[in-house]
Amino acid sequence: MNIPSIQKLLLFVLIGIMFIPYGASSLRLSEKIIYNVEIVAFVSWYITSLVAPLILKDWDTAFILWYITFVLVAIAIGSDIIYRITRITPALWYDTFGRLTPRFYSFLETLVLLVMPGCVLFLIAVFGRRVYWKSEDET
Repeated sequence: MNIPSIQKLLLFVLIGIMFIPYGASSLRLSEKIIYNVEIVAFVSWYITSLVAPLILKDWDTAFILWYITFVLVAIAIGSDIIYRITRITPALWYDTFGRLTPRFYSFLETLVLLVMPGCVLFLIAVFGRRVYWKSEDET
């Protein structure tokens, strides 16, 4: 196996780890085990956000892969992690008059703080790769 094949294999393993919570939740495991699996999946998303732009040569493919994992893993599993920590459900986001409550803003703030490192890692990897390859082509 050559280096690019090993890198792509690593990427596929990381993506596989990210989607384990979907299968674990259907196995009716305990809440603590599912929470731990979700944490591992979220850390895998952080790592994938960093290495996907470096492994995949095509920028569009890296962005689409990151976007799909952002929606399916970061938002979905991040929301579940926040629920397990704070017990804020969507039913608590609104008051009796249909206005958003401070609990919604607390939930949203926590979600942004949870996904922000993955977004920053992705942007650093994309622009770092672009600067490195551009300077490499010029020399």
